[in-house]
Amino acid sequence: MTEAVEGRPVTLVHRHTPVDVAPGTVTLCATRATLDGGLRWAHLPADRWLWADEDLRDGFLEQVRREVGDDSAAVEVIE
Repeated sequence: MTEAVEGRPVTLVHRHTPVDVAPGTVTLCATRATLDGGLRWAHLPADRWLWADEDLRDGFLEQVRREVGDDSAAVEVIE
């Protein structure tokens, strides 16, 4: 779904399915709202076994949030 903002299309929805994820991995998707009313997102694939290690999860979450530019961005885990 898109909407025109100042004549430019802006994505209002960003979806994933398990088909988007490579075998043996999970994909972390961080999203944040942009000033023009759209969304900005960043993806980080992670090895499923490394993601399973709770001691490493914070590092993955920090990295994908840093890439999207928001330390408190929501992160979806796609398996």
